[in-house]
Amino acid sequence: MKHMRETQHPVKAQARKGLRLPRLWRAGFSMSEMVVTISVIGVLASISISAMSGVLNGSKEGIARDRLEMLNQALNTFAYSNFELTFTPIAGSSSDEIAVLRYLQYRDPNENRASTGSPYVRPHYNPLTSSSTDDFRIVWKGSRYALLREGETGTGLKVSLDGSDFTTPFIFPPGFSRYSR
Repeated sequence: MKHMRETQHPVKAQARKGLRLPRLWRAGFSMSEMVVTISVIGVLASISISAMSGVLNGSKEGIARDRLEMLNQALNTFAYSNFELTFTPIAGSSSDEIAVLRYLQYRDPNENRASTGSPYVRPHYNPLTSSSTDDFRIVWKGSRYALLREGETGTGLKVSLDGSDFTTPFIFPPGFSRYSR
């Protein structure tokens, strides 16, 4: 037994005698180190969370602008192939937005009467309408669509941020035709 004590590690032997171990040999963190570490993590988390809210708002507006661009590009394509589409906006209603959208989505089943390039908007795009200031909305302005951002008043096509506005294709009733110029 005596032989084992003589071969023990000298630092461990000092610790048994009540001497303080060097920092290297103590395990764990002190309370002050833990408080500082948690404080730094908290500051970094608050900075990243505030930065992420800006990213989320920017991505919402990006989706809304994409939908707006899709509809206005369809209007341009329609105008190149046919004529400029003008339709009087109806304040407080989204019937004008839906009417123009359906007009752009229609393709005559008779290929001889079908407009070149139609449908100009995919028939799978079936947005809901909304007048809530919590939503991005697309409104008809007479010859173009415009974007209403969150907080602005008005009724229009609701921009769905989860893709739920792309559903089964809209089925046009038999005998449907576009109005003539």
